[in-house]
Order: sequence, then C-alpha cells, then structure tokens
Amino acid sequence: MRNLVTGTQDQDRWVVLILSITVLVFFISWYAISHNIHTVISHLFYIPVILACWRFPKPGIIFTFGLIWGYIGLEYFSHYVMLDPDVILRCLIIIFIGFVVALLSLNLHDREESYRRLLSAIDAGVIKTDRTGKIVYANPYAVNVLDRKAVSLHGTSLHEYAIDGPELGGFLEQCLKNGHSDTTRELVLKRKDGFPIPVVLTGYSQNGEDIILTLTDLSEEKWMAHELATGRMVMTTLIDAIPEGIFLSDTRGSIIEVNKSCRDLTGWSEGTDLFEEATGFFSPDASEKIRRAIYQTIHEKKSVTLHLEVAPDDNTRHYEVSLTPVPDDTKTITRIAGVIHDITTRENYLKQIREREEYLRMVLDGLPLATLVIGPDHKVLSVNQALAMLFEREVNDLIGTSEHGHLLYPAGERPMLCDLMVGDEVDVLLDEWYSDLYSPSPTVPGAYEVIDFFPHIGEAGKWIMSTSARLVNEKGDTIGAIETFEDFSTQKAAEEAIRISEERFKIASHIATDLIFEYDQKSDQILWFGDIEKWLGLDSPARVSTLTGWMTLIHEEDIGKVKGAFIHHVLTGDPITEELRIKHRNGQYQTWIIKAVALYNANFQQIKTVGIVSDISEIRANEEAKKEALIAIEKYIEQFAILNDHIRNPLQIIAGYNDLQGGEYAHHIASQIAKVNQIVDQLDKGWIESESIRDFLRRHYGISVKDSQK
Repeated sequence: MRNLVTGTQDQDRWVVLILSITVLVFFISWYAISHNIHTVISHLFYIPVILACWRFPKPGIIFTFGLIWGYIGLEYFSHYVMLDPDVILRCLIIIFIGFVVALLSLNLHDREESYRRLLSAIDAGVIKTDRTGKIVYANPYAVNVLDRKAVSLHGTSLHEYAIDGPELGGFLEQCLKNGHSDTTRELVLKRKDGFPIPVVLTGYSQNGEDIILTLTDLSEEKWMAHELATGRMVMTTLIDAIPEGIFLSDTRGSIIEVNKSCRDLTGWSEGTDLFEEATGFFSPDASEKIRRAIYQTIHEKKSVTLHLEVAPDDNTRHYEVSLTPVPDDTKTITRIAGVIHDITTRENYLKQIREREEYLRMVLDGLPLATLVIGPDHKVLSVNQALAMLFEREVNDLIGTSEHGHLLYPAGERPMLCDLMVGDEVDVLLDEWYSDLYSPSPTVPGAYEVIDFFPHIGEAGKWIMSTSARLVNEKGDTIGAIETFEDFSTQKAAEEAIRISEERFKIASHIATDLIFEYDQKSDQILWFGDIEKWLGLDSPARVSTLTGWMTLIHEEDIGKVKGAFIHHVLTGDPITEELRIKHRNGQYQTWIIKAVALYNANFQQIKTVGIVSDISEIRANEEAKKEALIAIEKYIEQFAILNDHIRNPLQIIAGYNDLQGGEYAHHIASQIAKVNQIVDQLDKGWIESESIRDFLRRHYGISVKDSQK
C-alpha cells in the first residue's frame, strides 16, 4: 500500500499503526458493548478511520466500510438487533467522516504532487539546505547539474561541490543574514567527477535555519558566447574562402563588408559606392541596374537577381548578382547582402543545351512517326509535326500542359501509356487500364505497345498503335517518357482481309474432299488443313506432323519414288505429282495422289511447299473391278463362239439323217431343226456384236483372251 508522498517503509509503519489501533478499538468496543455502553464507544472508530483515510485516501474508504461492518457485527451479537436506528446513524457518521477526510487528503496530495512536478519540470535547479549546507531536497535539474549519475542529492553537502569553499560559505551566510531577501552570486561549482560548472545561485532563508537556493547552469551560455566569438572568426574565414564574391552594403549603396573573392574580382573594398564605382568592373549600364535592384530590394523586401556582363579581350563573361534584404529587430531594412556568381560556364552550358534542344526538335520533327514527350510531372515537353498531321489539329499548344490525354481519350476514359510509364508499378497500372490491349514491344526493350480503334480520329476512325518507353538519366532515374503513334488502319485492314481469307480457307478445307498441306522445309513440319485424323484413322495428327513421320506410313514400294520426288522438288523447285499408297490404322492401304508446288520469299528462296492430296483408292478399286468384269465378258464371248460351233455341227448331221429317213415325223423334226438354226443364227449375230465389244476392249483397255487366260 502506497500513497503519492510517503515512501514504502513509512507506509508500512503506518499500516501497522492503523491495524494496531483498529484491533485495540474493536477490543474496547466489544468490552463496552458487552456492558451495555453504546453511545460513546462508537466514537472510538473515528480514530482508525481518520488515520486510514488521511494517509491512504482511496484504500481508506474501503477500510472504513470494513470497520462499519465490524461495528455492526458487534452491536448485533450484543442484543441481536440488526437495524437499530442509532447504530445506522453512527455508521453513517463514521462513513461521512471517512469521505471528508479522504477528499481533503486527496486534494492535499494532488497539490503536493503538482508542486513536485513543477519543481521537476522547471529549467532551473532548486535546492533546500540547512544552515550548514547539508542538502535536504534537490530537484532533478539540480541533480543532473551536480551529479548526473546520482538519483538524489539528499544527505550530501553543498560544500562537496564547491571549488572555492570559503566563497560558497560566505554566500550561504549572506543568505541567512538577508533572510527573505534574495541573494544572488555567480560561482563556479564542480560536478561529482570534478568538471567545473559556472552557475548563478540565488538564495534566501526560509526560517532562519533552512536556505532555499535556485541554481542556473551557465555552461551552455558561456559555451555559446565562446562559440559565437569562435564562429564569427570561422565564418569570416569561410566567407573569405568562398569563390563567389560576397558583400554587405547599406541602403545608400555604400559597402560595409566585402570578402576576399569580391575584392579580387571587382576591386571593391569597404566604403565603395556601388552607384558610382560599379562601372569600374561591369558594363557602363551596371550602376543604374544596381540602383534599381537595391531600390526594389528595400521597398519590396524581397531578393532581387540581375545579370551583368564583362567583356575583357572580346571574351564576354556573365555574372549573376543576387541582392537580399537584411532587416533589423524592428524588421526595417538596414542592410543589403549581395553575392556575385560567375555564371559564364553555366551560360555557355545553357547555350549548348538550347542548341542541342533545337537540334533534337529538328530531329523530332523529321521523324515520320507522331511523337510526344512528357516530363515526370506529366507535362508535355515536346511534340512533332507528324503528331499534328495524324490527329489533324494544332498540338504545339499542348507544350507545358497535361492535356495530351485528350488526343486519344477526349472523355478521359483512361490515361495514356506515357503517363503510366513515369509512375511507379507500371505493370500494375497497365493491368488496370490496358489489361486486354497492351503487350511488350518486340523492338524497344522495356517499352509497351497498344493497338486500339479510335472512332473520333479522322472521318471514319483510325486504328492507332501507341508505343511508349521510359526516359532515364545516367543514374537510372525516370526523367520522363516518350510515346509514338502510328496509323495502323491499313495494316489492320490487311490483317482483317487475311483473317477472313484464312477463315474461308479453313472452312473450305473442312468441307473439301481433298486434303491441303503446308510443309516447312527448315523445321520439317507439316501443317494439314482438313481431317487428316479421319483419313488415316489416327487419334491425333502428331504422327504425320513431320515429313519423317509421314514417310513411315507410305508403302515400302512407294517410299523410294516419293523421297526422290521431294529431293528433286527441293533442289529444282519443280512441282510434285506422285501416286502412292499409304497405310491406314486398320492395316489397309489407301491410294493417294499428291500435287505440290514451292513457295518463295522476297529473295526468291524456297521456304515452303504447299500441296493437295486426293484419295483415289475408290477410283482405283472401281477400275480394277471394271477390268475384271471386262475380262469375264471376253471369256463369255469366246465361250459363245465355241458353243455355236458345237451346236451347229451336230444339228447339220441330224438334218441330213432326217432328210434320208423321212417318215411321218420328218416334218416336225425339220421344223424344230429350223428353230434351232434360227437360235444359232441369233447367237452368231450376238457373236458378231460381241466382236465389236472385243475390239473396243482391246483398243481402250487392252483386254484380250490372253489376259483372260491369265
């Protein structure tokens, strides 16, 4: 248990005291109440309540309620009456006394703490000593000044920190003698480590015994004074070492101070009249310019810069004179500080820059591509004439502004590429604004390009390809961005025409009965247009995607001629026309006819072979079946001729026997023989017609009896 004032040991003693008194009070009260003494005995409880609430305000309130319950318990056990009005009144009085004492104690403690904090916060030492110089109290400032390693100076003597003991002793005696009148003296004390400290002590006697001292550390003040003197000397040395001319004049133009560089450069010295003697170094009109500049500096109270020239030996040198007003404590301008800079090198450099900028502007205007350059602040630095021609407007008015975005996006739909390039996290910004449009430039490292259609440009709108890249200095810092614009409408129209043509070609290849292929000779890759998988029963075209793989499916009897045809084609460029057999997945062979031609580049170099494949398997099968049928016909015709001879000869014999024998049936036999002869004659006629067929077969198909015999 602690309060704000006392220490731990002191508090512990108070706790023991309060508890002891409380026990004693309870014992006396129990004895008194048991002998029926009630009225006076309750007042004994005031003693521990007042002590507890005074020393420990907040815990004392809790302690008070505990005492009340103890007192109520005593009264209850004496006569077993819980709500005796007299007991309740006595309890309320005890509680009231506890609250009043606690509030008074808290208020006193708050004031003591405020005083302690005030003493700790003030920028001066406060020390309380007895008449012998023994320190009773010292605030943190005093402790820090005299002994930085100590927590408190309590119990030490102020004489321990005196360099001149008698002087300090005399000062303390004077404080006791003067009583409440302040006594001030500047002394030199020493820290615990022996370091001397100049201080100012002010003291008075509080009661004839104690002395209250205030201590002010003069170390910093003394050091600052020394440093000020040293600094002035150093500053003078530094100013003289500065290569620029520096001078200080009054408002009438008379020089008060001047550094060495200014004296060496101009010949000026203290007392030189700028209005009259400035022309001794600068051009003849320098005096008037300086006069106007000083007048402006004084009346407008702002710095003024003017340019002056010197032309020794036809070699013009340029100087920049800066005048700055110097006010006094009343803010009245009493002095003019001037600096003379030799800016000849800078002017020559700026001249070179201007010439280079003019050269770059001419180069930029000569570029065929519309070009825009912006700085890191998104303001336009340069444009060219191609930009004006592309957008059909005057663009020079864009220079120095941030209005270039309206060229492509009049409504501000998105920033331009160059605006993204000068910012941080370019990739994130590109994904945000151009996620479906941008791509890295294939020709410019680190650049990005966008192709988009802009309906407001031109009469019917234009496709524009924008390409933008960062501009960086030798340190790699971004100093701007450049963006070029190219009318991509013609290319887009060509691409669209090619796309449509390719789409038509793909559609035609899918509905065509033939296959179309494209063979790249360098990569040995074959691109098929058509359902090659269906033709050969393959799961994918991978096996026939190369010439080497495709050759594995060709009939071994046809491989030689196909290879020879392709080699001849590659060497000479002659077209290919070959018939071959190629193996289906089911093991059967198909008959293909291949017709191909060579494609050439601009240098007349053969780069690809394009051809068409026709499946003539069914045609070849039909021709074979037709051939077999015609051979069978030939055989049947020969058989018919033989059959006629075999019939006719026996029939003649039968007719002869019938004529010789005669008889009643001879007439019927003769009529039947006539019918048979008629049939044979018809067969002969059919044989003659079949001879014509045989001649046709011999002429057109080369089929003969020999073929049928085979």
